[in-house]
Amino acid sequence: MRSSIGETLERLVLLQIGAAAATRDRVEESVERLIAQGRIQREEGRTVVDDVMTSARQRTSGARSMVDASVQQGMRSAGLPTREDYEDMVFRVEQLEHRVRMLEDRPAAPPSAPSAATTTPSSSTPPTSGTTGASAPSGRRPQNDEGSGSSGL
Repeated sequence: MRSSIGETLERLVLLQIGAAAATRDRVEESVERLIAQGRIQREEGRTVVDDVMTSARQRTSGARSMVDASVQQGMRSAGLPTREDYEDMVFRVEQLEHRVRMLEDRPAAPPSAPSAATTTPSSSTPPTSGTTGASAPSGRRPQNDEGSGSSGL
């Protein structure tokens, strides 16, 4: 589908270029006939050609804007990101990559005095504040209630 949209837009642009060239040729031919018939002066003819081409460019620009708006609306309704959305996401990813590099390059924090949360209670010390050792996250796998400590795998 993407290639067919691209091909269609390319054809429209080529058609537009061809139409502009044909329009200029036709206008110049018509003006040359009017000059030959003595109806207008050469300078007046150049002004007419320039005015017609300026008007054609303005109409072309307006048509291009309408096509762009239609394509953008179609992309939004299809859920596809726009170029601006894509560039915003690329920028955010680059920011995140930079932050990760900064964190990776940061030296490790010096070891501090052991706290009560990082030390494991000895078997003679009862758990404090009514919690059991199985519910406290210690970073280790809890032992089975059977007492063997293995899962039997």
